[in-house]
Amino acid sequence: MTVEPLLILTHDDALARRWEGLSGDWKVVRGTDLSALADWGADGPRLVLLDGQMPGLPAWQDAGWPARLSGVALLVGLGTADDQTGAAVLQAGAGGFCHVYAPLPTVRQALQVVASGELWVGRDLLTRLLRMLDDRPAPQAAAAAWARGLTQREREVAELASLGEANDAIAERLGITARTVKAHLSTVFDKLDVADRLQLALRVHGIR
Repeated sequence: MTVEPLLILTHDDALARRWEGLSGDWKVVRGTDLSALADWGADGPRLVLLDGQMPGLPAWQDAGWPARLSGVALLVGLGTADDQTGAAVLQAGAGGFCHVYAPLPTVRQALQVVASGELWVGRDLLTRLLRMLDDRPAPQAAAAAWARGLTQREREVAELASLGEANDAIAERLGITARTVKAHLSTVFDKLDVADRLQLALRVHGIR
């Protein structure tokens, strides 16, 4: 069985030793700055664990991140995994974020999720992040594009779900059953090719 490679990027030797504990699941390779990303994704999607506290790291709002992350599935370790920073990390093109010193089982699970093409955000941050996304004005082109192919009811359900509303609350608001809401969401996920409510929210709000 082939062991997939994992690039860990950190200047911190102690953190590198900690993350090297993931070597049972991946072939761990270490880099100490962003130059190590240059060829990492050239042969197809490859997994990266980045220390978000590295000196000299560009701001997450920097326009160069999409090019840097081409062919890369990225999980970022943050010193403070607050909502605003987390949203910026996702907008830059990362697949998720966690605390830089999160327990290794949590990091391992997060990496597995990111490697599968899904997004990883701590459960305690999810609802607040969805609410925060609602405060961002979505670009008009993106606002029109995301709903193409959806029925009016599917769009209504998607918009409410993207705000973190539970199925029961959506059902009550729209005058339908929670079972119908679940069916609509399943259809929406398939049509928009998203895996969960966070991915849906990012699509609705024009981030991904």
